[in-house]
Parts: sequence; C-alpha cells; structure tokens
Amino acid sequence: MLDSYNFKSIFKNEFNYFIKYKRSLGLKYENEISRLKYIDNILYELNLKSKIITKEIFYKLVKRNNMQGENYARQYGVTKDFCKYLISNEYKNIYYEDKKFNIINNYKPVIFNDKEIKVLFQTIDDYKENYIDQKYYQLYYTYSILFRLLYACGLRVSEVIKININDINFEENTINIIDSKRHTSRLVVFSNSMKKCLEDYIKLSNITDGLIFRNTRNNMLDSESMRQFYKKILKLSNLNNKSHIHDLRHCFCNKAFNQMLEKGYDENVVIVYLYKYMGHKSIYETEYYLHFTDYNKKKIIKTNDTFSKNLYEGVDLDD
Repeated sequence: MLDSYNFKSIFKNEFNYFIKYKRSLGLKYENEISRLKYIDNILYELNLKSKIITKEIFYKLVKRNNMQGENYARQYGVTKDFCKYLISNEYKNIYYEDKKFNIINNYKPVIFNDKEIKVLFQTIDDYKENYIDQKYYQLYYTYSILFRLLYACGLRVSEVIKININDINFEENTINIIDSKRHTSRLVVFSNSMKKCLEDYIKLSNITDGLIFRNTRNNMLDSESMRQFYKKILKLSNLNNKSHIHDLRHCFCNKAFNQMLEKGYDENVVIVYLYKYMGHKSIYETEYYLHFTDYNKKKIIKTNDTFSKNLYEGVDLDD
C-alpha cells in the first residue's frame, strides 16, 4: 500500500512512488513534499486527460508565486527530478529542462552556551508543569525528554522519533540507531543522568513496547509539531528565535569537540571520532558542524556526564 499524501491530480500515484523512490536512496525527502503538493495542485487545476507534461506546463510548475533565488532553484529542482523520474519509467511526452543553479546555504546554526541551554530546558519544564493533570501533559513531558536526548546525544529529529524501546540498552547506556540517513545504522551513548531520565519517563508513561515517543493519538511524532513547539519555547525563553531544532545537534557536536580538546585529544582524532559518532557521510560534513566553534572561549565541560549538567532535576550528576 502506498503512503498517501492526498495527491489528487492524474499523477497522484506517481507522486507517491516518486517519494518512495527518493527515500529508497536514503533521503528523508520531507521538505520537498510541499513542493510536490504545489505541482500536484497545478496539474489538478489543469484537468489533464492524459499523463503528459508539455513545455508550457513545465514552466507553470516551476514558476511558483514569482519566487526567486534559492526557493525558485529548489522548486525547479523538485519539478525537474519528478519529470526525469517519469521519463526513466518510460512515460512519454514528458518535458523538462536541465537548468543548473549554484545554491549557497547561508544559514548559520545557533550555538547556545551552557546558560542558554539551561534556560531552554527550564522553560520546557515550566511549560510542561502548567499542564499537569491535563490532556497535553504527557505530550509536553515527552517533548521535555526528547529534546534533552537530541541535545545530549546529538541525534537527528528523524532518528529520535523512531527510537523503539528495544533499541535502548540500559546496561551499556547505548541506543541503536537503525536505518537512519542514507540507510546507515550506528550506536550512540548516553550519560547516567540521561539514563535516569529515560527510565523514569518509560516507567511513568507505562511504555512496554514499540515507540518511546508518541503523540496524543499514540502514533509517531511529526517533525512539524515539534518545530512549532520549539519555536514557542524559544519565544517564551527569550532565546534566539532563528534557531532550528537541528541546531541542538550542532550544539552537541561543538560541545563534544571542545570537551575532547580540553582533555588533550588531537584535533584530527576528535574529528574522525565525531564523524563516526554523528553518522556523517564524510569528515567534511563533520567539519561543517564545527565551523561555528569559538576555539578561544573558556571550556567549562569537564566529563561526559557533566556535559548535560543542570538539565536533569533531582538526579545525581556525579555518577
């Protein structure tokens, strides 16, 4: 059965197959869904009687609300890729142009310092407590643990929402990340403080099997709801509202890098270690995460357990 995104044009099945194909290549292919939806809506409005994309139609699909720059390039790219996919599957009368773009990602991740991280999680906890004994308390409790795990272990959002209780080894303090980006798997470790938080959460949430983190309908969490909650917390805590959830992974990488340098490890060895731990494709990808490190600032992180100090109330941090 195909995953359904409620496509409605004559190409609705092809869109679903296309998404499945992209994900088979190891891509998340989530941000592109809205662009495919736009293409689908245009095709639906055209009321096509046969599966064709003419030159005129192609131009309609890529010209979205007079967009320019990076947005236009990405819309063009998704449209072109879909047309090429159709042609590769022997569809006839499909037109596309292979225009090239030089997309520059100017986004600079927000790296929070230790004081800001403490404020962030305190705000999450305070927000959660406002809903105690109410319907959404469990969801906000879930977020409070999930966001800590993102920061303390450097996970991707797509990884943390898929963690199954059987993926966690509490004897060895490890989480088995299965079939992640580019279909890779790896082990990540967590501190004893994080272990206590996870154990309490699982016990209080009465989780015996399946997913650790779930929404109010007992299904897998969706990244958009998490993003909206994160933005709300940033506003309430007066932190940089330009931050993305993925920045917590950047924070982890920079903190871990500084911590190991302070312990005397060779910088090149540290980068190789992080490259494996983070599940990156290459060392160059890891170096991108470290472009924003202030090598001269005073490093206050001393050990792996105190890496997450002040995040966990009522937990002995000197374990």
